[in-house]
Amino acid sequence: MTDRAPESVTVKRDIPFHEVDGETLTLDLYDAAAVSGPKPVAVLVRGGAFTVGDKGEFARHALDLAADGFLVIEPQYRLAPEWTFPAALVDVKAAVEWARTEGESYGADTTRIIGVGHSAGANLVLLAALTADEPGFEPELYPGASSALSAAVGYAGVYDFHALDTATDVPPGEGHRAYLGGGPDDEPAAYDLASPVAQVGIDAPPALLLHGTEDDVVPPAQSELLADALGPMTDVVQETVPSDHGFPFHGAHYDDVYERTVEFLRRVGVAGPDTAEATGNGEDAGLPGGDLSGPTDRLDDFGAADPRSPNGPDHRDEPGF
Repeated sequence: MTDRAPESVTVKRDIPFHEVDGETLTLDLYDAAAVSGPKPVAVLVRGGAFTVGDKGEFARHALDLAADGFLVIEPQYRLAPEWTFPAALVDVKAAVEWARTEGESYGADTTRIIGVGHSAGANLVLLAALTADEPGFEPELYPGASSALSAAVGYAGVYDFHALDTATDVPPGEGHRAYLGGGPDDEPAAYDLASPVAQVGIDAPPALLLHGTEDDVVPPAQSELLADALGPMTDVVQETVPSDHGFPFHGAHYDDVYERTVEFLRRVGVAGPDTAEATGNGEDAGLPGGDLSGPTDRLDDFGAADPRSPNGPDHRDEPGF
């Protein structure tokens, strides 16, 4: 099914990208035909405590990023407790590898693929970035395709499961314990392997970590821990937003978060079609894709009830993260 979004962004829904263990996972693809390529790819990964939800949480971001020159995909991933670590990570890597394999037919620059995630999705994006091409975490569907990311953006992410387990009260069999298969005494290897702080290496890509100062679901210290680990290895920006866990989807903070994200991606050289070539030295380029209206302006056609509307309801995770 194909829908038309504001600013002539085409939305192609339910494209199969990963067949595994009898399941067919799909993704939604957002593209603005009026924006010339080759376009960097943005892979958007939602939260949901690894146990609930479906693609669509990042629809508003996807529309704006597509209008600003990205080819955007938002994939499904398998959920706990039916599927435990590393199933969801493998699915996110499969989405990256699908983009690398199929993206050129959509006008993608497959050398520039970035990941953006919220909460549990931020864990998956950062972990995918830090375990690029690790054999134990790679899907079998795209042999030879790399799962590497050029940059990673995490909103309110979970980056150290040992610290999270200490700071939060999670019943056995729920939330991240369901995803990891048990508590830290039961599954110590999963707690380490699924924690981005434990996987940082010299090949880490640039990262932007944003966290709400009033987050009572995932402690802001999670972003601080990862920033400290990444600092000696790569370009990392760790900042706060005066809000709670759902800040990327709040109308009051959306524009600020979006602009910080695009500015970071532009600064590290992975945003916009042919941005550097068009500007000569990459400076004073404005938002990628040219002088477009701001993200809120592009959403005026949505009604207040639509979660993509700046006047609509907050779009937050289900219980957990």
